Amino acid sequence: MWVLAVALLAALPIAPALADPPTIPADKLLTSPGNVPPVPRAMPDLQPYWNFDPPKHPLFDINKLTISGDMRVRPELRSNGSFGVNTTGLGRLAPNDSRNDQFVQQWMRLGINYAIAPDVDVFFQEQYAKTWGATNQGCTAGVCSNDAFNTNATNTANNLFTRQAWIMIRNIGIDGLSLKAGRQLVVMGNHRLFGHFDWANTGFSHDGITFQYNQPMYEIWGGWVRVADLDPGLNNPTVGVLPPGAAGASANNDVNMTFMRLAWKPMAGLAIEPLWVYFKSNAANIGGVGFAGNSVQAHAPDQNRHTLGSRIAYRQGIFDATAEGYWQTGSMGLAASPNGSRLHINAEAFAATAGVTLKDVPTSPRLGIEFNYASGDGNAGTCNSTTGAGCGGNANTFENLYPTNHIIMGYADVMAWRNMVGYSGDLQLKPTKESHFEAKFWLFRKANSGDCWYRAAQNCYFTQTSANTGGAASSSSLAKELDLIYTLFFKDNKVAWQLGGSYLWAGQYLDQIAAGNAASNGPAPVNQIWAYTQLHVNF
Repeated sequence: MWVLAVALLAALPIAPALADPPTIPADKLLTSPGNVPPVPRAMPDLQPYWNFDPPKHPLFDINKLTISGDMRVRPELRSNGSFGVNTTGLGRLAPNDSRNDQFVQQWMRLGINYAIAPDVDVFFQEQYAKTWGATNQGCTAGVCSNDAFNTNATNTANNLFTRQAWIMIRNIGIDGLSLKAGRQLVVMGNHRLFGHFDWANTGFSHDGITFQYNQPMYEIWGGWVRVADLDPGLNNPTVGVLPPGAAGASANNDVNMTFMRLAWKPMAGLAIEPLWVYFKSNAANIGGVGFAGNSVQAHAPDQNRHTLGSRIAYRQGIFDATAEGYWQTGSMGLAASPNGSRLHINAEAFAATAGVTLKDVPTSPRLGIEFNYASGDGNAGTCNSTTGAGCGGNANTFENLYPTNHIIMGYADVMAWRNMVGYSGDLQLKPTKESHFEAKFWLFRKANSGDCWYRAAQNCYFTQTSANTGGAASSSSLAKELDLIYTLFFKDNKVAWQLGGSYLWAGQYLDQIAAGNAASNGPAPVNQIWAYTQLHVNF
């Protein structure tokens, strides 16, 4: 990863495309080394460093400056957030514990792009994200975790932070080869593995270096991003406070990701996109977090995980279809022996969608079907993450990486592409040129009854499994979900208003949890309702 980063940056000064004559007047240039005092940034200056007033740079042109932005306000409500049953034990909740919630979220983004040259752009995007009435959520003493500890891929801050900040250089020595360095979005395909997750109030962004090579029939995209820099001595949200010399304190305790993707278009309407991702977490297993980390975290610590697979998409005439599948391999450490015995990763996921759009019919209806599968692990409830006993030697739960699960696993956000089987059918309509309606029905099941039910954020929704309840929660039937979404665009599509809601029917798995305690308040769970409306403006 370091070799890749250094090689890409080291290649810049020798690239012929960057050897353009300077536009700064010759008498202002420092053309020879001479006895020039060092400058704080350790880079030679093409024009002298200023002592007081900053220079009026001759390269600046107001016509090359672009300002963009958008704002969203969204009230949400959810009733019976845990279906009326206990998420950590068996039985129903007390009568006065409904787990209802309602809140209002907003974010506003302001982006500044400057085209230094036809092939060089600099972009900076600041975001203010807030839950109305909340004070510095995700922040301590005014310091937000995503910037303080570089955990930008999770962006848990709920205040003011930098969402994007990068420089992009095109045609670096080779026509079609571009480089982007800095904080950026990593989005692929249907967002199943990588997405911006804009539904969340903060979303995903990554720090690193990526490159693209574009040709008429194919595109190669790859790079390295640092997900978290877990230096010792920081109060890091992943591993806690690690003073120098403490167990797990190491300069190498970082989380990095390297990826390579090919998008090939062999014929009209067809795209084939093979992908390789290497996710390496050096976060130490502290406090017994090991294989059991699969049940409580989106990404387990101390792991080397390779994701290999491909996406195939076809769209021609009235027909469209997509299929993608991935296999994960590698190893995962145990808490007591980070350099000793390890678990072998063996997980897989598959998804397929197909639809028909009747373009010559009023409202242009599209009818679609979908199937999703992601593996789970039957030993998740019995594995001892310290000794390895009961783990079976393998870790079979598929990790969903950094997706936008909200748009592909049901709008109510109760399911991740992780230990799941999902079937759905949907209807989409265009009542007018400025509006869109969607109705989608989901049937959700576990792939393995011995593993968790994972929500959209990949955290464990209910800890009960057939393994840790003695068979009391052995069913794989989770829930049914109906989504209804209406969107209206107006003011030349610069403003959008959306109204949506979901109704979820509790499955047999929840019936078993509710009836598992003789002292519970009844044998049956209750259904869940989730609804929202949002207003979005962009410029």
